[in-house]
Amino acid sequence: MALTLDVEQRVEDVGLITFFDQNRAAWKGLAKRTYDFLKADFPAGSTIRQADVAKVLKPFIEVDEDLRDKLHEFKLTQKYCISYSTDLIIDRTWNEITKTKSGKESAK
Repeated sequence: MALTLDVEQRVEDVGLITFFDQNRAAWKGLAKRTYDFLKADFPAGSTIRQADVAKVLKPFIEVDEDLRDKLHEFKLTQKYCISYSTDLIIDRTWNEITKTKSGKESAK
């Protein structure tokens, strides 16, 4: 559930990185809300990992109409592209969404 070089190259080839960049604020907001939800409701002291966020974020990615349109435009199957897109969003926003208001990374 991490963005590998192979996957990054695949999503770049079909324009999904450009699509992410064009909609970065929205994707970051969705990832941040997901992270904050987990942080608030996981057991105290638990480490929140990228894979934890991906499990909760993925259903929202699956139903995003703009992404679905983009995938249909390129006639891409959603089976892998949804997972790849989820990994891309988390990879590109992780450092930002895990920071506290003081600018430090959260201990969780």
